[in-house]
Amino acid sequence: MGETFQWGGMDGDDFMEEMENDLRDLSLERSITTGLKTAEEIERLTVDEKLNDVDRALYLLSSGQDVQRISVVRDLAKLIRENQVEGMKQVVPKVREVLHLSCQELQEAATQAFVQIAEDKSIPPQLYAQTFLQTILQNIESRDPDISDSWLSVLLQVIKYLPKEIIKRDILSIAIAKGQLNQSVQSRLASCQIIGKVATRFDSFMIKKDVLPLVTALCQDVDYEVRACMCKELAIVARGLGLEPTQSAILPELVELSNDEESCVRLSALETIVNLLSLLDDETCNHTIIPLVCKYCDNAMQNKDVTLPSIAKQFGRLCHGLSVNLTEEQKIWSLNYYRDLCVFGLHEKPSQEDALLILELLSKNPRIQALYKEEERHRECRHHSAFNMPCMVLFAGAKNFKSELYSSFASLCDDPEEQVRVSLAKGFHEVAKLLGNSVSAIQGEFINFLSDENEEVVSAIISNLPETCEAFSKGLDQGHTKIFGFRKDRNRVLKTENFFAEVIPALLAAEARAAKSRNWRLHSDILDRFSYLTRCLSSEQVYQKFVPVVFNCITSHKPLPVHLAACRTICVFIKHNKKQEQRQELCSRLIEECRNHQSSRYRRLFLDVCVFLIEIFSKSFFNQYFFEKVLELAEDPIPNVRLRCCSLLPLLKSQLKLPKDRQLLQQLDLVVRKLLVMEKDRDVTAAIRQAATDMDKFQVVVESLTTKHYFEEDVLDQKKEDEERLLIQLEVKEKEDNDKETTSTKPERRRTEAKTNERNIGSASTPAKKASRLKAVSASGRKSIPSPTGPPTHTANRASSGQAGKKAATKLARAKKTEAVNGTPTTPPTRIPSKAGKKSPAPELNNNTKPAIRRRADSDGYLAAASRTARAERLKKKESSIPSSTSIPTSSDVRRSSLGNLAHERRSSLKSEQSHKGSTGSLDRKSTSGDVTRRSSGGSIPQPRVTKSPSLRTSGNTTPKVRRAAKP
Repeated sequence: MGETFQWGGMDGDDFMEEMENDLRDLSLERSITTGLKTAEEIERLTVDEKLNDVDRALYLLSSGQDVQRISVVRDLAKLIRENQVEGMKQVVPKVREVLHLSCQELQEAATQAFVQIAEDKSIPPQLYAQTFLQTILQNIESRDPDISDSWLSVLLQVIKYLPKEIIKRDILSIAIAKGQLNQSVQSRLASCQIIGKVATRFDSFMIKKDVLPLVTALCQDVDYEVRACMCKELAIVARGLGLEPTQSAILPELVELSNDEESCVRLSALETIVNLLSLLDDETCNHTIIPLVCKYCDNAMQNKDVTLPSIAKQFGRLCHGLSVNLTEEQKIWSLNYYRDLCVFGLHEKPSQEDALLILELLSKNPRIQALYKEEERHRECRHHSAFNMPCMVLFAGAKNFKSELYSSFASLCDDPEEQVRVSLAKGFHEVAKLLGNSVSAIQGEFINFLSDENEEVVSAIISNLPETCEAFSKGLDQGHTKIFGFRKDRNRVLKTENFFAEVIPALLAAEARAAKSRNWRLHSDILDRFSYLTRCLSSEQVYQKFVPVVFNCITSHKPLPVHLAACRTICVFIKHNKKQEQRQELCSRLIEECRNHQSSRYRRLFLDVCVFLIEIFSKSFFNQYFFEKVLELAEDPIPNVRLRCCSLLPLLKSQLKLPKDRQLLQQLDLVVRKLLVMEKDRDVTAAIRQAATDMDKFQVVVESLTTKHYFEEDVLDQKKEDEERLLIQLEVKEKEDNDKETTSTKPERRRTEAKTNERNIGSASTPAKKASRLKAVSASGRKSIPSPTGPPTHTANRASSGQAGKKAATKLARAKKTEAVNGTPTTPPTRIPSKAGKKSPAPELNNNTKPAIRRRADSDGYLAAASRTARAERLKKKESSIPSSTSIPTSSDVRRSSLGNLAHERRSSLKSEQSHKGSTGSLDRKSTSGDVTRRSSGGSIPQPRVTKSPSLRTSGNTTPKVRRAAKP
């Protein structure tokens, strides 16, 4: 530290002394006299205030300074509109005198004024031609090329406002005179431009008679600039002539100019061909234009001349205009030529060392300069090819994109020049729209553009992000609708989700890179485009992926445009969120992060957010969540916050509706009165007074049940409110559907569990069942037959009603047929109710069980016949053992017995209920369904009855088994 401080080779003392001298020179007491006007100059610039506009203009034009003359000439159009007669008589002649010896700035002011007067049409065309047109034609002949070009542009703009007679008399004659060979090149160039404008006002006959000879002469001019200029105007002349004169007079000249030795003439010829495609017929295109274009392009590619960038620029329009007339071979040639343009110059790029050597020798050797210009031409070719990519996709078709154009598209996406990638990124959304269901082919390039290191490329792809994402969404939906058939919905959703699963990280990474950079414009653009993702993504994806990122941008210290873009995006996210809970959470978080923040910057930001909320949401939503929070900021301790709040008060009043918002209106009036009385800050006081004045102009909307007069704002607000109500209804419906699904899945789960248990039990008891069945078959000689009383309870509950009804009808028909044959009535058996006083359920037939009567394989029915014979012998033995006093009851006796039992059971149940509850006189469930008997008077043996047990089954005409009644 002991060393002397050195600064730029000076000691510290010398440096301080020099600084003191500089400060002394910049003393604040030094008087500044430069730029001030003297008293004489002020007196000369002073004008009497009593003069009117015309007199003041005349005074300034005659004796004023150049600045004052320029101001008068600039206001000449306004002066003529207000004082046409006096201005045309006195001011315009004075202006024409001044223009002869005026400076160039005054000349430019006069050109603007003359064009404005012609556009306003404040004076008749004849008067304009007599005064202003003559001045224009005189100044065209000026020797100063800048002034002459300025007045020539005025003439070209004024021609469309003049009648044909004036054009033919005053302008066409000058154009013909200037187009002669003895005139200068500048005059002949002016003649070409005038002819192009005049041809739009004349008919075919007049053009053919007066204009066409001069056009032919200028196309054959000795100077290449004149030929090129006239070639550019041939398209306009051809449209005025028509098809037939064009084929005979214009096309031969055009073919000759396309083979001109000068490159600029050939370029003009190519542009004229492109502009004439819509006018020419198919025959002319097939025999003249297409061979001419192919030859022109091949020569340019072989020679690698300077016309290649122009060809690349016009190639898309050429292919699109000639697509109807091209054959398959010609289309293949066009696509191959375009592919060559897309990679033109990439393989010839010099190495890095050669590039440094070129930069060193660039200013020394003209050959090196030519090489550098050649590299620029290569870049321009690829740049124009990238610009024409959408047109070429339309030309080739979406189906042929992957085979014909994808390689060129990928090459342009990876081009080393930033300008080429930017050009393709700007048209990426157009390519995505044209591809349709083949859009998945460029998914990787889209992600690469989002991940590009160059900010201009990212900005170009982000500028059309909504259109691009929408094109991908629609294209993926269309593609999987055609491919997957009945599984299209699920596969389509999966494919779309997979696409956005890859795009979302790329978008978030692009936002992170923009946040770290100093390019706040790009960052704000990205955040603003995030708001359009609600069209393609689900609300849950937006809530999980993008809401935290956007809120981070709000809470961090960013530039104000970034904050505003993030706040507006959050408002859109809240608008399109489908869950009420999440919407309320976002609103409360927005209030907490901005409204309740300690920094006054965020509280002011909250007031800016309220403007977005009013724009996006309905009045009822804003009043419910944010109205009172805004009013609270009117008492903020920071004056700037109160100042911003005062500007929002009229907007708040416009959000109210009576009588629903009467309380909010009272709070608003109270806040305004309090600010008017208690505010001490000067600016806030002026702002609240202005707000009070504006609020008096607003009339609060009153809702009425009878009148239905709506303004446009009311219709928009009603639409927003309906959308918000629809979101709530959809959420409620979705919850109900989910509840129904859960409740419907519970019985299904129980059934599946019961079935699995039955299967397990059945599989365990299979050997025992088989053994019992074998024993039954060996004893009776046949399988068990279902009982006519119906199947068991556990099987009847599973029977279907339709098939059961059919089987019952079939059995009844068989019974009637048997009765008719045998002569004995057959009565269906009855079921005793399981409980007194209640009807028993109707018998249900089991249609799921296999039929019991089934002949086994390798049997001829003898076993069944033997079993029936054995059963008949056993029944005879039982009948013989019964005493003679008793008789076997018939079917009618059995039916009477069962009916008597039923009546007796009902009487006994009624008596038991009257006496006391729970009496033992009532029959239990077993006795009523089983062995209930009826005693006979006289002490005889009780009548037997038919047993209703489901285990006993009979079929056909077999006699039911009889069981004696138990003794009491």
